[in-house]
Amino acid sequence: MVSHQSPPQTATFSDRLGVLCILLVVLGLNVVDRYRVAPPWLGEATFALLAVCVAVATITKSPFWHRVQMYVIWGTVLLGLVLNSWNLANVVNKLAFHSVAASTLFYTAATIWLNNMLCFTLLYWLIDGGGPGARRAGGSLPDFDFPASNATDKVRKDWQPQLVDYLFLGFTTATAFSPTEALPLTPRAKLLMMFESAISLITVAVVAARAINIIQ
Repeated sequence: MVSHQSPPQTATFSDRLGVLCILLVVLGLNVVDRYRVAPPWLGEATFALLAVCVAVATITKSPFWHRVQMYVIWGTVLLGLVLNSWNLANVVNKLAFHSVAASTLFYTAATIWLNNMLCFTLLYWLIDGGGPGARRAGGSLPDFDFPASNATDKVRKDWQPQLVDYLFLGFTTATAFSPTEALPLTPRAKLLMMFESAISLITVAVVAARAINIIQ
């Protein structure tokens, strides 16, 4: 008798739900800002496609739809990063050649910073140890060294980083401009953290600082 086993999940349900919520915020930030570079319909269409893929993959548990789901998540994250970087360049250009209200600059700096932090959160979640599926399967080398991985006497033996761990990593990197908990182990992890820190630093040092200068 042949047994039919369910295909391995690419991520836990809570992580997939968290990813969906983060991407909703990312897409929303890219279409509501005054200096947006993406048309309003792009966020709605992308999120609708993502929601359908996540729903079908969850219901059917099909390996094919899980792969499609991950491809769509990858595409959405990369799109968010490109649009956010383009938006930052657009704002810096406006600052150089035009007069901009301080309130607008504060709002724009906040949306760019938040977008940057959330996009890199998902990017870290996607690449670490080959992705969520590879991490759950075991045997893959990690890109980040989380303290809990070495604290075997304080966490359960099968501990694996969850989406919230990468959210904390993305937040601290964008805030402190350097690692504060998880340390990067691979060149790609180090480059991504450098890129996130650079965008965050430009946003705070140029956009937000200019807004404060205008008020004064």
